[in-house]
Amino acid sequence: MPKKKDPSVTFLNKFGYNVVKLPRVGIEPLDVIGVDQTTQWLGALSSVWQSTVAVPTPSAPRLAGPVNGQKTDQLDLGFGLQILSNALAAFGATAPSIDLAYKRARKVQFSYTNVTSTVVSPLEAGNYLASGTLNTSNPVVRHYFMEPDSQAFVIVDVLKSNSITVTALDEHGTEVGVDVPAIEGILGANVKVKPGGASNSTITYSGAEPVTFGFAVDEIMFENGKWSLAGAAPSGGLAFATASGAATTSPIILGTACRVVI
Repeated sequence: MPKKKDPSVTFLNKFGYNVVKLPRVGIEPLDVIGVDQTTQWLGALSSVWQSTVAVPTPSAPRLAGPVNGQKTDQLDLGFGLQILSNALAAFGATAPSIDLAYKRARKVQFSYTNVTSTVVSPLEAGNYLASGTLNTSNPVVRHYFMEPDSQAFVIVDVLKSNSITVTALDEHGTEVGVDVPAIEGILGANVKVKPGGASNSTITYSGAEPVTFGFAVDEIMFENGKWSLAGAAPSGGLAFATASGAATTSPIILGTACRVVI
């Protein structure tokens, strides 16, 4: 029997973004993602790119209209609670698993609120690359940027939020209530819980600090003796969870739907 597709790594793709499986602070524009057999956060591009121009300054956070308040598709409960638990852990919940409070639900639907976007212009990123060179003595760089079976991406846009709203549904898509007192008792004081509607089917969870939960990238490639940037479509393959690991690649992500030949 074929394995069921995991929407927890693709639920942001329809909005043009990739998923951070474990949302957290510290993921920013011009960070590098490496892809080989796994997908990993590698660190800041400036740590391996030596340029004569200053590192581009990301924009101030601005409202992310296409994502802010938009609802995801209805997700099976198991996948949905996985996404919720990861978000609650990022918000500081001491015990983020609240499965029992959703025992009447069979599906859930999400929307992120208070969503901001922080970006680096692909043109500025291109200028930074054109005026510099890559530290190829770094073994991680050699693996992800120079080996044929790996890729490197530079993040050009990140989504941040301190709030997620969850609606519980039965197998027919009808809203069902959840156990709010149980949720409040499990999560502790770090996460605020705000019920919505008479049936308590919709709950908004809020933390104190915005965390990065989505990102967009461009790919960097070395072609015909020159570095180039190209847009990279969002996909489950670019979702990542941890900040550790080794490398293998040849592209990087910088911006969205833009190609720059250096």
